[in-house]
Amino acid sequence: MNTVLCALCGSEQYFHLFRGKDLDWDTGDEFNVVRCKKCGLVYINPRPDKEEIKKYYPSENWSRAQNKVNVEDAVISGAHWSVAIAERVEPILKLGINGKILDIGCGDGLLLYYLKQYGWDCYGVEPGEIAARYANETLGLNVLNITIDNIRYENDFFDVVNLHHVFEHLDEPLEAIRQIKSVLKSDGYLVIGVPNFNGFDSKIFGKRWVGLKLPQHLFQYTEKTLKAMVEKSGFKIESVNYKSYEAKNTMYYSESLRYVLRDWGIYPKRENNGDKIGNGSGYRESMFKKIFHLAERGVFKTMGFVFDKLKYGSTITMVAKKQYK
Repeated sequence: MNTVLCALCGSEQYFHLFRGKDLDWDTGDEFNVVRCKKCGLVYINPRPDKEEIKKYYPSENWSRAQNKVNVEDAVISGAHWSVAIAERVEPILKLGINGKILDIGCGDGLLLYYLKQYGWDCYGVEPGEIAARYANETLGLNVLNITIDNIRYENDFFDVVNLHHVFEHLDEPLEAIRQIKSVLKSDGYLVIGVPNFNGFDSKIFGKRWVGLKLPQHLFQYTEKTLKAMVEKSGFKIESVNYKSYEAKNTMYYSESLRYVLRDWGIYPKRENNGDKIGNGSGYRESMFKKIFHLAERGVFKTMGFVFDKLKYGSTITMVAKKQYK
């Protein structure tokens, strides 16, 4: 474990907010979440080093790639993959341009695969070997199996660089943006999507908020701290949008609620997600779950819509334009 300074302002002074658990892989490991006294950035301190963090990125992260799912059968957020990806690329398509895009942490490549159909020249970087292989071999994309600190593209090469729920994983965020700026054209765009630590769901679920994702998420951003990070690196903010749901899922509410119910002993762990449909009890359970999930989505989607308008949505997507070399 490494003790670190604030990645935004360099201060060593912080408030201790709480101690949270790894809720994804049931390791039982706990981590200190702190807030910088000077600039307000929230982060893990101390945090796992580069070797220790690897155990929190098992191959199960990429089940589609591991199982070599046919692209036409792929599902994201409870819907056909293209429905969810259409929502994710909306800020990019709204730019009204068409050129070279680099998707950092592109996963199995479905976002790039979608944009390729719109004529974009697509490039990806993905540290997960299984996901990168799927993107290249199954989807026919140009994806490098490397980390962001190893990117070696020409200067002024890309029109857009996208980080969809990746930025909060990076251990040196300012350095990452500076690297990104060097490969962006003079009028290029940076698109960053992160969980919103200032969101309503973060406030009500606290330590069980799924957006924490400790310790994979080394940082917890708000609009204020993300904006400060981006502007400090020489970008002008073009737009900020909030969103609490994607396709059929209200994940930040729904999954956080499952963490709460699991701790109360009334929801099964990940590996025991109920009976398969087949016998009568399994069928009744599945029907009950379908009805419950429909009601759940209706309630949370309505809540999400309201809080998105109030800037307390589950996620933030920030679009910024490069200002200077």
